[in-house]
Amino acid sequence: MAYDNHIKFKKIVLNYMELGEKKLFKKSLKEISVNKKVFFYYSRRKNIPICALPTIKLILSSRQGFLSFCFNFYNFTDNINTNIPISKSSIKSIAKIVVAHEVGHILDPNIANTKTEYTNILSNIIDKLIEYNIDINDSKFHKKNLPIELDQCVLNLKKNLILRECDAWDIAESILTFENEGEKLIFDKIKEYALATYNYGNIKTIISDHNLDLFFKYRRYFA
Repeated sequence: MAYDNHIKFKKIVLNYMELGEKKLFKKSLKEISVNKKVFFYYSRRKNIPICALPTIKLILSSRQGFLSFCFNFYNFTDNINTNIPISKSSIKSIAKIVVAHEVGHILDPNIANTKTEYTNILSNIIDKLIEYNIDINDSKFHKKNLPIELDQCVLNLKKNLILRECDAWDIAESILTFENEGEKLIFDKIKEYALATYNYGNIKTIISDHNLDLFFKYRRYFA
């Protein structure tokens, strides 16, 4: 399996290099017709997952981040028995689709409100951890009977993220022109893969992913 994964990743890298790497993203962005100026930053050395900063209309990406996304996506499609071969054509479509998704965030008129709500939910999670004196240093704290209010915060956070991402995917689909049914299939499967990852996790992973332990310790010290 490790050998197969090595061959798979090497094939992705070679096809990506032939497509011009950064040039592929710039071309993908140029082909998307929008009324706003969108900026793009690409790093060959840093590991930056493709993402958007809507306030300044900036899309961030990196060589390692995109290659990892492609590798995980191809594994996902293999696991659900969907035949999407590793090729220049499919990698080109993946780049085009993920760029359109990030543009979708930039064009989303509700993005500021949903992000504010997301931040408020994170703050509520910290407050509940303090209120119920939950020891997050206990490696198994998330497996214990947690307060209903804390469970609800986790559900609200996931709901907020999924709704925000669904809006971005809807906008992406509206601004894309698919070359063929194969490219539309790739879009549908990337969306399916992405939404599955957004719903993953629990209170422990949320604390880790957002570095909430730092805020938790700070608030508790001055409480």
